[in-house]
Amino acid sequence: MQQIVLDARVEEISTELARRGIGATARVHVVVEVLDAGDLPMAVIAQQGRALDWLADEPELYTDADLVERAG
Repeated sequence: MQQIVLDARVEEISTELARRGIGATARVHVVVEVLDAGDLPMAVIAQQGRALDWLADEPELYTDADLVERAG
């Protein structure tokens, strides 16, 4: 397996792959990191970046039984 890291604009990706000898019919696994993510909320960036995926393996510390309703 060959690993290539590209720092390119979307419209340049095909050209960059071809320049590196990767044919148009080759199957590739792509991970996209958006470097200019100023318009995305941090929650979306964290979710799409899978930053919090490790929490799925953590035990649940609290249940619905732990909820306390306060009289208002």
